[in-house]
Amino acid sequence: MVPAVSTPRRHRLVLPGLLLACLAGCLPRVQEPGDYVFEPVEVLRDDCGLLEANRNQLYGTLQISGRVVRLDFGFLDSHLVGYFLEDGDHFSIDGSVVKAAAEVNGQECLLDQINIHIDGTTQCETQFDGVLRVRYDTRRPDECVCEMWLRYEAVKDSKRCDTEG
Repeated sequence: MVPAVSTPRRHRLVLPGLLLACLAGCLPRVQEPGDYVFEPVEVLRDDCGLLEANRNQLYGTLQISGRVVRLDFGFLDSHLVGYFLEDGDHFSIDGSVVKAAAEVNGQECLLDQINIHIDGTTQCETQFDGVLRVRYDTRRPDECVCEMWLRYEAVKDSKRCDTEG
């Protein structure tokens, strides 16, 4: 037989759980989910010309659920997941691809792992910007180990923020 739990005690157990669930999933977000194109603004580092070789893969589908952010990124068909930070305008997402083949400086490379990190800041409902970092890791050859860092603007449906006052 299961012991009875009093109503006040039951509320003490249930209310904190409901509050946490609401706080994790009910926070308002300005950023719209959908398809975004990433436009490089400034190349901070590009060891092996990764930007030119992969420029046509800089797009993705952004999904938002509460504080959780997911990006299905065109870059090597990767999937990045992360969170909005406390202020609600900044987010950070990460992903990796293992055992991928890629061309680096005209050489075909079998990479052990590719790490992708994106920091983003909401500018308006249809635009965010930030820094994209990509790292190619492999044991050999050394010429296949590369990094690319760039500042970007990501825009949904070509709808940039209204910059006029």
